[in-house]
Amino acid sequence: GFSRYISYCRAGDRLEILPLDEAELPIICYIVVDRIAEIITRPLKDFKDLGTIPLEENQSKTIPIFDNHRVAKRFSHSNQRVIKFPSDLIPITRNQLIRKGSTRILFSGQVYALN
Repeated sequence: GFSRYISYCRAGDRLEILPLDEAELPIICYIVVDRIAEIITRPLKDFKDLGTIPLEENQSKTIPIFDNHRVAKRFSHSNQRVIKFPSDLIPITRNQLIRKGSTRILFSGQVYALN
């Protein structure tokens, strides 16, 4: 449940991590996958422009989600591709994502907790 999600108060530019149910995702989203269709994740520390990331969150595996194919393409590398999916798949696949080690989603400059 979300009662366990880690809440951070905004102190200056400190990153705030919200529960997934607060995410207002568009119906259709885009993610970047590799050649074997594994979702590309990055450690949260790679997104320094979001604000000050708490030390304990630096290594959180984060899935960037995009509402725009062009922006997703700019994020991807040449050996990766962008796939389109309905956002209602995220809550459905949440447990599988967590099992694979992904605990955060980044959408439109905001980080959400999967766990």
